[in-house]
Amino acid sequence: MKNLIKITLSIWLSISFFSCQKEEETKEEIIRPVRYKQVFYSGGEAFQTFAGVSKAGTESDLSFRVSGVLTSIRVVEGDVVKKGQLIATIDDSDAKIAFQQVVAQTQSARVQLETAKANLDRTKKLYEANNVSLSEYEQAKNAFSSSKASFETSQQTEDLKRRELGYYKLYVPMNGIIAEKIASKNENIKAGNAVVKFASGNDLEIKVGIPEKYISKISNGDKVSVSFTSVKGKKFTGRVTKMSYVSDVSSTFPVTVLLDTKSNLVRPGMSANVTFQVQKKSTEPFMIVPVEAVNEDVQGEKFVFVVKKNDDKTGTVHMTKIKIGELRNNGFIVLSGLKEGDSVVTSGVTKITDGLKVKFLPKYQQK
Repeated sequence: MKNLIKITLSIWLSISFFSCQKEEETKEEIIRPVRYKQVFYSGGEAFQTFAGVSKAGTESDLSFRVSGVLTSIRVVEGDVVKKGQLIATIDDSDAKIAFQQVVAQTQSARVQLETAKANLDRTKKLYEANNVSLSEYEQAKNAFSSSKASFETSQQTEDLKRRELGYYKLYVPMNGIIAEKIASKNENIKAGNAVVKFASGNDLEIKVGIPEKYISKISNGDKVSVSFTSVKGKKFTGRVTKMSYVSDVSSTFPVTVLLDTKSNLVRPGMSANVTFQVQKKSTEPFMIVPVEAVNEDVQGEKFVFVVKKNDDKTGTVHMTKIKIGELRNNGFIVLSGLKEGDSVVTSGVTKITDGLKVKFLPKYQQK
């Protein structure tokens, strides 16, 4: 009987030992990894970035001054062209016939003028010799004047038709590039309708749409920073050269930015990001907290988790209520609740609670 009691007691003690050990293992402290960032006051500068599209500094639509069927177009998009280069023609057969008719009329008028001049000279001599009357002499002078006027009119018409023949050929006005080919061969072209879009000059502009909220904070001559999505790791500078006083169909105000420097990496039609300084330096500094650090409780109040360091690898988080202001590019303006140098959790926020011990991810640990 005593042996049975000893065995039972031994089993109970073993179960109790393992239960306590398991309970201790269960209560083992969980340390969550987090990323944090320190917050500091800024000097009061604010910047906003807006998307835009680059275009040549000088862009124009090239068109014919007369209507007709397009018989040839000798360029495509991207072609580099030189001043005076022929790029398109339209059918000029009717114009040539009209010109030939005017040339024939001019020849006839010249013959009539020469005849009238000879008759006037002959009549003048006869009149001076008293062989013809004054009225005949006056008639000869009138006939000469009429023939001369007809000849001069015909000459002017011929010159006009000759110039019009040139309207059936389209030439490049200066060195540049064909930005877009609009018309096609055998198409019936109306006078003034664009055949190609032509870009000239090395200057490059960026067209940007600025929202109503910021347009009053931008002025002609303002310096800007420009980056292109297709040109990685390179920044350009520019300045505002034109501002519209009315909004366009997208309800933004068109602003033109001219790049300060030329680059072979940048071409018309590229997407760009233009950064404007929309708030000048002020005497009132402000503090920015990252957007991802800000949370909201059930009462709608905003809070962040502030990290108090225990050592270089761990810390304890404390839920801290804050008041926020305007949203900027890099976060919210903090109106109250934080002090300069506070470290706020920016990653792992959803898995921590007030008073929890955390460990710092070395990759993101602030120096």
